[in-house]
Amino acid sequence: MIEKPYHQSTGFPPSTDIINGGKNEVPTSADNIAKKLDTYVESLLKQDNLDEYDNLRITNKTDIQIPPPLVTINKQTIVTTEALSTISGQSKSGKSAITGALIAGAISQDSDIDGFPLIEVRPNFDGKAVIHIDTEQARHKQQSNLLSILKRAKLDDCPPYFLSYNIRQLNIGDYAQFTDNICRCAAKEFDGIHSIWIDGGADYVEDVNDAIKSNAIIKFFEDLAIRYKTAVIIIVHTNPNGDKERGHFGSTCQRKSESVLIVKKNGTISTLEAKFLRNAGNEDIPRIEFAYNPQKGYHTYVGIGVEQLEDKSNHRINTILQCHKLVFGGHNSYSYKDAINAIKLAASIGERTAKDYFSYMKSNSMIYQCDNNKWQKKEVNKTGANDAPVQ
Repeated sequence: MIEKPYHQSTGFPPSTDIINGGKNEVPTSADNIAKKLDTYVESLLKQDNLDEYDNLRITNKTDIQIPPPLVTINKQTIVTTEALSTISGQSKSGKSAITGALIAGAISQDSDIDGFPLIEVRPNFDGKAVIHIDTEQARHKQQSNLLSILKRAKLDDCPPYFLSYNIRQLNIGDYAQFTDNICRCAAKEFDGIHSIWIDGGADYVEDVNDAIKSNAIIKFFEDLAIRYKTAVIIIVHTNPNGDKERGHFGSTCQRKSESVLIVKKNGTISTLEAKFLRNAGNEDIPRIEFAYNPQKGYHTYVGIGVEQLEDKSNHRINTILQCHKLVFGGHNSYSYKDAINAIKLAASIGERTAKDYFSYMKSNSMIYQCDNNKWQKKEVNKTGANDAPVQ
């Protein structure tokens, strides 16, 4: 077997090499994994030259490119490259439907997804590999879903760079090896990987409550994202009658993912909701309701509840008012950049949302720019010249 080189951006070998002594497979013994990890850690401790770790160090001068969004909802960043994301939900809730819609965007030449106007996927102009691996569906059901994906993407035939595999017939212990081989070959064949979709990620371990194996396989997925500068989206089940992702595997998915979206179903209507987001505020993502559309032949957006829109609007305004009080109270003044940073910290939100809050404050005369170009709170005069903000 040809030994794989160390990963250039991290200095570490692929995760399967770390935990299995160079063998490109996921071990089946928890004791064996722990032993290999101990051995690897001991080898690291023997390296006493600090310069050897410069490739892992982050400073203010480190040249790090901010990855562009791969998936957005309502113009908010949900998925980026070199990171994991999770889509969870009960069985038959509509996870495969929303996953198929996103994959349709990934294989198409434009960012719009037919049937979901609020969702955009980065166009795949270069025809990079889109890898989809299913561990759950019967082969005929997966092919039916694939036909819906092609129809939504307005394609008659499966493009060569769309690689959809059904691995139910493989041994669970071979899942990671197969996935690693496919990614390596696809990256070479198509000069990169646009995205990787793992439909049934928990099936890569025999026991979702095995902490060591769950951590190891999530690390494997994380390494794929970093190594190929792509996004890995893991689809998992939630516990019966609950919203928690199954077992330790689900907990690790939740902890490691930059976004967790959950799909729920009530009657014939499914909803896609933001559960945890690192690049946007949950209040910025509407609850998207969707259902099967017999005229289209696939699931499409059906709307957002009016009560949610009202609740969302009121919550947003109250949050901005509270943020305005915290940031600009006490005659505080800021440059534009410092104001955005202060709003981010006060409201625990991303930069894009902070800029939106600032614009709201400015347009509603809640703040003004002083002669020194700094921004500060606009005082309300006794006649009420600065009335409540326009909603």
